[in-house]
Amino acid sequence: MKRSILLITLLAFLGCENKKDDISPLIGTWEVSNLGEYENANCSGALDYSSWVFVQAFGFKITIVIKEDGTGTMTVIAGDEKEEGPLTWDDSKSQICIMGDCLTYKLDGDSFTVDQPNEAICEDDDGDETNHDTQSTCEAAGNTWEEASCSQMEFTKK
Repeated sequence: MKRSILLITLLAFLGCENKKDDISPLIGTWEVSNLGEYENANCSGALDYSSWVFVQAFGFKITIVIKEDGTGTMTVIAGDEKEEGPLTWDDSKSQICIMGDCLTYKLDGDSFTVDQPNEAICEDDDGDETNHDTQSTCEAAGNTWEEASCSQMEFTKK
């Protein structure tokens, strides 16, 4: 009888210990700590971090709160403006999804990075995207062509 109780206690303890180990290190509060623009639109080459200094001067801040249940929130502050939105995440795919846009993250200790590729677009004078799909048709219509690009955000755990 004592042996059964000891075995059940040991199994219960080990079960709790394993559950603790299964908790993702991604759970918690994260803050953007660096922003960079890749040299190439395919997210390769050197990263240029010069815009990070610029946006910090205007009070730019991104905070992500990741919960154990696969949900979370992302808060963006730019000067006096504040926007908050829901997010989901999937540890098995190493993905964070914000407003339906899923990006792969790379976790490294107390920081993680997310690469965000951006397709080329045509914008009118108001900054709205048009339906022109080539640089020549975009510019012929008097609009501005934005080349494809890729940026990286680095987050540090708080």
